[in-house]
Amino acid sequence: MKKTFVALAAIAAVGAASAQVTVYGKLDAAYTNTSAGSSVGLNGWETSRFGVKASDTVGSMTASVVLEGKLRNNDNGQAAFQGFDRTATVGLAGGFGAVTIGNQWTPVDNAIWTTDALEYNGFTPLAAGLWNADVGNTGMGNAKSSIQYATPDMNGFQGFLLVANNVTGNTQGSTNYTGFGLNYVKGPLVINYANQSFDGTFAGGKQVSSASTKTNVFAINYNVGAANLYGGWVNTDYGSSTETGYTLGVKVPMGANSVSVGYASNKATVAGKDTTIGAWGAQYIAAVTKATVAYVGLQSIDSANKYSAGLRVNF
Repeated sequence: MKKTFVALAAIAAVGAASAQVTVYGKLDAAYTNTSAGSSVGLNGWETSRFGVKASDTVGSMTASVVLEGKLRNNDNGQAAFQGFDRTATVGLAGGFGAVTIGNQWTPVDNAIWTTDALEYNGFTPLAAGLWNADVGNTGMGNAKSSIQYATPDMNGFQGFLLVANNVTGNTQGSTNYTGFGLNYVKGPLVINYANQSFDGTFAGGKQVSSASTKTNVFAINYNVGAANLYGGWVNTDYGSSTETGYTLGVKVPMGANSVSVGYASNKATVAGKDTTIGAWGAQYIAAVTKATVAYVGLQSIDSANKYSAGLRVNF
């Protein structure tokens, strides 16, 4: 841990001579109560993280680096940084669009994030047992050893293509990962379509499935002034089973504060048998200072409930 931050400081010191370097992060701590008991720790609402960004622009070309990792509770309850497992990319952007290489969020993850009124965080109804397709090739929704091309903005439309071929030995273990996204952002309207496909999964160093998995996501949100309305649909074909889900939500701003409520449903079909799970979540976010918010929220997934209250500080 200490060596990691010393190395980061050295990188920032060297990079400052030739590029704009930003060190940033979030720390979220909360009291949480579930049916399994109560606890005090990190990541009640948002994922605590530490990151470094650097960019260098010459003419119309910009080179960039983004490194970001999650802060977790370790065995003694303190924050532990275990590397840049969220994002680790190098990129080049210009009039042609942008190319990024490394560990990055997939088009499917971005589409699901934009369809969730609860910001796809600690109180989201799109949690375990529901929208299970957001795995990438790491199990976390991102894809390591990947390359992505993003087109320029074309009157609100933007396309994305991500590939990560033959990546094995990781959490998800999928190979031949491909993701595609088509986004439209114009005024109050955001529409995202994304799909993904990958072959097989691995566990214990062995391939446990060779089936091809395919997912389609359609997401929309619309700002009507007094509120933001959200909706989405997902379908995943695992080869021997399928899942289909939808979500609806609303976020109501109140100055610097907000209230959000969302509902999601997921139907899994295995061997001709259907199983449906429903979930809902709600949160209230209150600004305390410019960098700090307080929050309370709850999540109910198939009658399993969670309640949390805490603080999140940006730095």
